[in-house]
Amino acid sequence: MNDFQFRVYAVKTNAKPTKQKRNMKRTVMTLLAFTLLLAGASAQKVTVAQKGKVKVTLEDGQSLRHLDSLQLDSVYKYWDNVVTEHPKDEAAWRKLSEIEQEMVIYRLILYGKEKEAEQLHNKLNLLGRMSQAIPGNYTYYYASYMNGFKPRAHYADSAIAVMPKDIPVDDYDQWAGYLMNKKDTLRLTKVLTQYYESGQYPASALQYDYNELQGMEKGGVYLGQTQGYILGKFILQFVLGVHKDKILCSEGNVKSHVKQMFESIGIPFSDEIYNSFMTSKQDDELIAIMRYIFEHSKRPVYLSASSRFLTKIPDDLKACLYNEGLTMRYSAKPYNNVAVKRRNVEQRYMMDYLVLQFHPEVKSFHTPQSPSSQAINYLILLYCPR
Repeated sequence: MNDFQFRVYAVKTNAKPTKQKRNMKRTVMTLLAFTLLLAGASAQKVTVAQKGKVKVTLEDGQSLRHLDSLQLDSVYKYWDNVVTEHPKDEAAWRKLSEIEQEMVIYRLILYGKEKEAEQLHNKLNLLGRMSQAIPGNYTYYYASYMNGFKPRAHYADSAIAVMPKDIPVDDYDQWAGYLMNKKDTLRLTKVLTQYYESGQYPASALQYDYNELQGMEKGGVYLGQTQGYILGKFILQFVLGVHKDKILCSEGNVKSHVKQMFESIGIPFSDEIYNSFMTSKQDDELIAIMRYIFEHSKRPVYLSASSRFLTKIPDDLKACLYNEGLTMRYSAKPYNNVAVKRRNVEQRYMMDYLVLQFHPEVKSFHTPQSPSSQAINYLILLYCPR
């Protein structure tokens, strides 16, 4: 039975649920529903600077993206004054570098205005000033890597070498992704261990990652939509030492990335094979690559049931994707996936942590879903109509 349609998440069984199970399900669903209500609270605005007649507000961690050019210039001048008065203030330099990154990279380079971006970058001379004020420390290396025009891997390596324990959560995501691409498991383990011990990786997200791997067969391949889908799973493998048999990959169509994916899964790679994927549309290229993995992997291949990739694939591939709970498994041969889903829910998934959280959710750009949005998947999965 192909259980691809998301509306068919119920685990069908002829067994009459016990009173204890009914009460547990009712409690879990109530808590999940309340969690979702809390997640819908309106965003708060915080005033961070006011200069002249320009009042600046920051919203929900995407602060700078909400500012117009006049406001952004006002904020830059504000923090520029701070570092001028306090040249050893690393936090102020960090803020100034983030503002410059928004002004130069996100608002000029991404819109094809490279010449203007380079002129502004040279005029501000932020990295030159930082090299004089705070040379050789983490903030300087971080800004040099993030704000440079050309690849500057040596700055990333220097930043990781002197990385303090109180860095922001997005820094951990940045360096973990960098080391994942380099396949540097030694330093990746160090960064992920520090990330885990910092308490900044959401516990509920890590438990969700654990449950996704719990439902997979031994030696299975997990294809994440982005690196954010597999980062927590690497914490489980490298830091906690569980599910080390699973192969973790993120989707992509860049040649070096595809080669790395194929090598990890055990699929032969060649320029001829890669060139056969190339089309004029990026989505079509990704579908061709995923199809090749599905059809040539000797290991069972899984996708997250929440992956947006599922909405893009053609019908013939959809017919071979079976829902097993939190994951979708590719199989050219039909099988009873409802029985597997029931096994996962009753025997493999850990549900004890599904309780109402009384602390704010950790915000991270790379974490694919917040704990409250992940709760929706459980809510649908546990729903069982009479």
